[in-house]
Amino acid sequence: MALPSELCEEFHGMELNVVTPRVKPMRCAIEAQPTLTEEIRIAKATDPQLEQIRKEVLLGKALEFVINEDCSLRFHNQVYVPEVEMIRNKILE
Repeated sequence: MALPSELCEEFHGMELNVVTPRVKPMRCAIEAQPTLTEEIRIAKATDPQLEQIRKEVLLGKALEFVINEDCSLRFHNQVYVPEVEMIRNKILE
């Protein structure tokens, strides 16, 4: 299977390998999903501190926070996410 060299370099940087059977040619598909953003989305939906801040925003008590049109919580125009060990480790990788 021949892949463009740029794609091979990107795969190597992401520690990905393509494995295909050698018996007959076949079509392959690769689907990449942004796991970090999914983990953040799940953490935001279950974080009690974020829920409390949302309530305070709606009551007009947390003026430095804004609920964006995509329902994300922003602090001084920066996306606010919960402090989760798994998320912190992914960012530091």
